[in-house]
Amino acid sequence: MGIRSPGARLLRDVPLSFVKSSGQGRKRVDAPIALIPFVDFLLTVVVFLLMTFSVSGESCTLPDLPVAVNGADLELAPIVTIDDDVVTLDGRAVGDTRQLAVGAELERIEPLVAQLEVLRDNWDLLHPNDAFNGQVIIQAGRDVDYRVVRKVVFSLGQAGYGGLSLAVREG
Repeated sequence: MGIRSPGARLLRDVPLSFVKSSGQGRKRVDAPIALIPFVDFLLTVVVFLLMTFSVSGESCTLPDLPVAVNGADLELAPIVTIDDDVVTLDGRAVGDTRQLAVGAELERIEPLVAQLEVLRDNWDLLHPNDAFNGQVIIQAGRDVDYRVVRKVVFSLGQAGYGGLSLAVREG
């Protein structure tokens, strides 16, 4: 068998019964899209996004927040959450609530102070012309031990955060 020029030889040289010669194996370029299911999908996505959208900033994660009559919308700021098990800063654990509730003496929570100082340094780098406002939001349930809240507030002050806001439910 000699050398031949390249080309389509599948149906000519090799007889395969399962390969059909109609259309020469090409697919249509314009595939039809079912319009009704596509619109249903987009409507579902829009409803989901509208239901999960929060106008007042970060959504509160604790179910037993205190109730307040007068309040304002939350601003964009680091969120310290204190629950029965753990103290978190923007979702990252920085302390154990049970361990912090043991002693009555006032002490810094070192991981919290370190992470807040990093956030403050990042603010200074990203906003060189703006003054640092030191705002932070505290979410604490009604049943959280006061000693833990006191240590968290002390640590916030040590890190240079003086503007405290408490996340509450409207009542």
